[in-house]
Amino acid sequence: MNPSPLLYRLFAEGEIAPAVEAAPWEALLAASETELVLPALHSRLLELDLLSRLPSEITEFLAAVEQLNLERNLAILNELEFAASLLNSVGIEPVLLKGAAYCAAGVYPNAAVRYLWDVDLLIPEPQLPTAAATLIQNGFESQEDYQLGRFRHHHPPLQRPGSIHFELHHSLGMGVCQSLLPASEVVSHSQPLDFRGARVRFPSPTHLMTHLIMHSQIQHPYNERIWPPLRAMYDLVALRRHFAGEIDWTLIRRYFEGARQSAVLDLHLLQVQQSLGSEPPYPINLSPITRLRWLRRKLLRRFPLLRFLDPVYMCSTVLLRRVRLLQSALAVPGGWRRILSELSAPTFYKRFITDIITGVGK
Repeated sequence: MNPSPLLYRLFAEGEIAPAVEAAPWEALLAASETELVLPALHSRLLELDLLSRLPSEITEFLAAVEQLNLERNLAILNELEFAASLLNSVGIEPVLLKGAAYCAAGVYPNAAVRYLWDVDLLIPEPQLPTAAATLIQNGFESQEDYQLGRFRHHHPPLQRPGSIHFELHHSLGMGVCQSLLPASEVVSHSQPLDFRGARVRFPSPTHLMTHLIMHSQIQHPYNERIWPPLRAMYDLVALRRHFAGEIDWTLIRRYFEGARQSAVLDLHLLQVQQSLGSEPPYPINLSPITRLRWLRRKLLRRFPLLRFLDPVYMCSTVLLRRVRLLQSALAVPGGWRRILSELSAPTFYKRFITDIITGVGK
């Protein structure tokens, strides 16, 4: 479940350029694709002055991947410009989140290296119905996949045929995420930004970093606490580099402490240090209990099959996100009908059994 040690070394800070002449490139490229850093590999090897050591077919392949990702990203940004202009026409200025925000802010000097999965926009909740209706009236189609989809922290994905899908968020996550980083606070501290003539808003660097860590470690499936995605860790390093001195780590710690998630923050920063050599932004002193959690994570990373014997891992992976979704549905009038409809569908139990077998939450 981990990328190869060589892949870690290639993306690590201050790492002496490793020997790559005899690298198992087929496995390395496969791991890079899984971790969504394949487009960044060509640029990273160029930074480390390693391209000249590689076979020509490898360098040509990586250059082609980077170029194709650049073309893809430009098409996505064109779609973002179109969607933002539509929202502006009804008085809405969306707040850019995650990858779209990184690209707009130039967090990565080379826009081709950041792979974009979708476009996430934060919309004040009272404006969300208008925002969704506006996009739907202009060619976007709702991609609702199952009965409880409307009770997530975002509207069902919207997509024009042949293009990337958009997630219109009214919250930055479910469960504890809603109190850890309230959407209203992100909106109120965001700054206006001209994006190709469209009016959007940009979160503060502190909120960008908080959301990145919270999204990876709390909102996403539990397995990402044990095996953090390389792209998410590299995003953290890139944000620290780009916004040096602008990120308020004291405030970030206060956010996580207020939500009783300070250990999640500390353990993630330790994992980024261990994986990519990025020193934590503040001294981390683990309590005895948190130290045990750190040792448990190291053990699961070294022996992945142990996750099937770990009740905390399996319950958190299989049940936690479903419980959050059910709580969200029950809080809405009539939500219980959707719950009953979902529980009566065979696909619900198929997904549940698959999660137990694979140990990966959906």
